[in-house]
Amino acid sequence: MRTRRCALCRAKTAESEAIHSKLKSFCSIEHLIEYSKSAQAQQFVKKVRAKETREKKEKLRTRSEWLRLAQKAFNEYIRVRDRGKPCISCGATQGATVLGGAFDAGHYRSTGSAPHLRFHIHNCHAQCVRCNRHLSGNVVEYRKGLVDRCRLEIVERLEQDDRPRHYTIHDLQRIIKLCKRRTKNTEKCQRNHALAGEPHKK
Repeated sequence: MRTRRCALCRAKTAESEAIHSKLKSFCSIEHLIEYSKSAQAQQFVKKVRAKETREKKEKLRTRSEWLRLAQKAFNEYIRVRDRGKPCISCGATQGATVLGGAFDAGHYRSTGSAPHLRFHIHNCHAQCVRCNRHLSGNVVEYRKGLVDRCRLEIVERLEQDDRPRHYTIHDLQRIIKLCKRRTKNTEKCQRNHALAGEPHKK
């Protein structure tokens, strides 16, 4: 027999006899009323409403908005992945006070000329603002740095890759989740290595 645990007293009650309200269950109507007056209940209602509002907004988002969010999540992952590494093109060092601010996630083949490679991890690396924005990517030096870091074979493969990718909204949502998970895991590894006094192996 399936049972539900009362959100107030935590006693188990048969599912068929339990009182259900939203995502919570109660052993009696009295406990439901008592719970509804508590601060815990108010907090729960706020969370439910916030979730509903978020889901409504997500349903109204266009593909271009999802693309922007996916690019933002991907770029954040690249900056975290390359934290502490020098600029891919000029070798400038990331200062402790400007991490993430003075460095962009710079693409070797730009998102304008090669949008199909916008989420390719070998096509994007931490790059200083000067090279990325003011020197239009500093492509010649970027290529040299890319060969040193990723091997000539991978660079040539990137340069020859013109296979189109058609990202659906579902694809972009998956990319956002994946990048956020990778960012979180990478930051955790970096913290653990820092606590152990060891350099993080990328």
